[in-house]
Amino acid sequence: MVLCLQSTTMSGARKLAGRSRCHALVFAAAVITTTAFAPNKPAVVATELKKSLEANGFVHVPGSTFRTLLLWKGAAEADLLEIESGRVHANVATDEGAMAFRQSAAHRLVATGPAKFVHAQRPAVTKIPAKEVASSAAAKIRSKRSGNRVWPATPPAYGASTVPVALAEVQRLFLPERHAPQQGLNAASPHIVTDQVLIKVTKTGDGDQCPTPEGIHQDGSEVSAVTMIRRDRVTSGGETRLWSLDATTGNYCEDDECRALHPHLPEKPDVSLSLGMLTLKDPWETVLFRDRGLKHEVEAFDGDRPASRCVIVQLTRKPLRDGTDTMLRDGSLVTLA
Repeated sequence: MVLCLQSTTMSGARKLAGRSRCHALVFAAAVITTTAFAPNKPAVVATELKKSLEANGFVHVPGSTFRTLLLWKGAAEADLLEIESGRVHANVATDEGAMAFRQSAAHRLVATGPAKFVHAQRPAVTKIPAKEVASSAAAKIRSKRSGNRVWPATPPAYGASTVPVALAEVQRLFLPERHAPQQGLNAASPHIVTDQVLIKVTKTGDGDQCPTPEGIHQDGSEVSAVTMIRRDRVTSGGETRLWSLDATTGNYCEDDECRALHPHLPEKPDVSLSLGMLTLKDPWETVLFRDRGLKHEVEAFDGDRPASRCVIVQLTRKPLRDGTDTMLRDGSLVTLA
């Protein structure tokens, strides 16, 4: 088996007056090729990818490479194929109200020290500070996004598969030795919490049915990863945009149509604050980033209706200090601290 690594490097944000409004990320591709699938080969690939993450704040991983890492960490081929089919995402709970175009649910795993990740058997909870995500005035669709959110559980087929643990163990490879201090988190805790959020967005009309109507934001995590699972009938859009921390949190308008619908939104941030843009298309294609070091968003997509986009977003962090994070251990409820 041949393993190939395509690692991305960042050219730096630049002011490009008079050029296209879309500033694509410039990739300098460093390719590592191995001639045999041996235990140390995926480790070499992961090490090079982590170097890129540490140097640039983010790294793009081709789908075939990420899939190989998942197999290395214990994912079964049959389970990967089942996730790729879209059947698991199709059974995810539908969001309420104005967000009913989205299906989302989360599965939680916990690791203590170097021990392998285990299923928490408790609901996933995210807590994003209000300053890191827009809920109302600066969002295209108003919905409570900051503070504690308890997620519905993923379909049983997801948790019963080999994918969650493999996904968590691959994410562990990209964590820093020390987590950054973060409001409300215990950075010194021996526990690591990772929430895997299954999201399917379906566009059926001309409204703001987009992956991140909240616009530019952070996740309240140490390392976040967005992994493409499948796209159906998508012909345009869906770009992931990465922004400097100086970019204003929230959404913005780039054209007259948007300004007419959302006159309260500001103009697009200065292009000098853009760190780049990429579009995830292939199954298991992934972008990982240091959530403490940048902001991000995903642009609207379109295609023959209904067009849909399925991803797994993995948010990894230390436990909350308020005792919200829990797990079951030997049948007993344990509070993570």
